Amino acid sequence: MPDEPGAYHILFYDEDIALAKSMGLDVFRTGIEWALVEPSEGRYNNEGLRLFKKYLSDIKAAGLETWVTLHHFTNPRWVWKYGGWESRETSKRFLAYIDLVARELGEYIDVAVIFNEPNMYTFLAYIRGDLPPHGFLSLKHMKSAQDNIDRVVLDARDVLKSYGVSATFTHSYSKFESKNKLFKPILYFLNRQNLKYLDMFKEMDYTSLNFYVVGRYENFTLRFTLRPKALLEVKHVKPLAVTEFGIASRNEKLRYEYLCAMANVFQEVKPAVAIWWSFLHGYEWGLGYQPFFALIDIKGTRRVPTPLAFKFRDTLRNPPRCQLEEVDLGLEWRWEAPVEGSN
Repeated sequence: MPDEPGAYHILFYDEDIALAKSMGLDVFRTGIEWALVEPSEGRYNNEGLRLFKKYLSDIKAAGLETWVTLHHFTNPRWVWKYGGWESRETSKRFLAYIDLVARELGEYIDVAVIFNEPNMYTFLAYIRGDLPPHGFLSLKHMKSAQDNIDRVVLDARDVLKSYGVSATFTHSYSKFESKNKLFKPILYFLNRQNLKYLDMFKEMDYTSLNFYVVGRYENFTLRFTLRPKALLEVKHVKPLAVTEFGIASRNEKLRYEYLCAMANVFQEVKPAVAIWWSFLHGYEWGLGYQPFFALIDIKGTRRVPTPLAFKFRDTLRNPPRCQLEEVDLGLEWRWEAPVEGSN
């Protein structure tokens, strides 16, 4: 995957924090990059640690609660000499990184999000081939990596707990359904991922869901829709945190209708946090800069708030009645083998 400039947040974070405060936000989800902290195995970057300490302390000083993701789809290059997440050695090194972060930065972290979407990470890396090691339909390798990640998430929880840092991870929650009984085995396989991770959340401080789509199998094609009320069906045993929700569109009327529908659902499920994905427009994994999710648009380096940005907080607090029940995204899932020589 090529290096991408993104939204230049680390250069303009003072401006971004001020924008977040002006919008009435009180939670700021961000992340720490493992590769910047440990650029080579066992060698920690003190300059990188000082950068993150200043960054997180400034967010806290602004009165924002920090939800800090510690792994969001990227790894230091050196982990691949061990075979990436299929190796227990990578797990050991990750736990050492978690210990360092908790020790050096824990006082600035309200909630540590250990791993973003283990299910989606392994899917993109071993089934779709969008992320290193660019596997395609490599079910055996996916399961090996997923098992290691699941174990290390629980072990990392223990490390963070020893330092008094609240811990969770995020699960990309999608419900799959079909009226066709032929798809029952497929639906069972897909939906049991939800059950596994909901069970793992019993060991965390929050049930943290990235909530987006419902997948419906029709005529051997998987179609995706947004259905806010599907969140009402989620059975959770720890406080619910909706760590991502949103819709990819530049249609402000549709974006507001979707926010309104979700806000009404939140009145019932009462999540501890509800975080729109995303605050800033930037690079989306495997899709480039085309999908638009953000509250703040980026023009070069200039920040341009969208109309939704300053309606966001008030809509969550006092949602009006709205008619939206479901949004058909017009997306269909089809398997395509990677082109030889491409990444």
